[in-house]
Amino acid sequence: MKKVSPNGELNQLIDSMEKKRDEELIQLKEQMRVVHESLKPINLIKDTFKAVATSPDLKNRIGKTAIGIASGFLVKKVFFRNSRNPLKIISSIALQTIASGFATKNFNKIKSSRSKFFTYRTI
Repeated sequence: MKKVSPNGELNQLIDSMEKKRDEELIQLKEQMRVVHESLKPINLIKDTFKAVATSPDLKNRIGKTAIGIASGFLVKKVFFRNSRNPLKIISSIALQTIASGFATKNFNKIKSSRSKFFTYRTI
């Protein structure tokens, strides 16, 4: 059996630790590259849109909000048009808010009646 000197054993440990450090440094650099790529604004936007596209609950909320805003705007334009009277402006804002809230709360009913309204019946 060959005797290992303390200096030789120490040098082997140093070499193995340096190899381990180099491997960990390579892994750390790769992780930093991945993090850097994921934090770019365009990638953040893409990830957000992917999350929105795959989330049915969020789609439903966006639909409710769109219906509410559109119906409120439509009611305001139909009843008050472009009035300059301050009382009519305040009334139109209040009516728009009420109509938006009503449409948002009754989204499912509006959605089902919309499909009934827009289906064509052939005779």
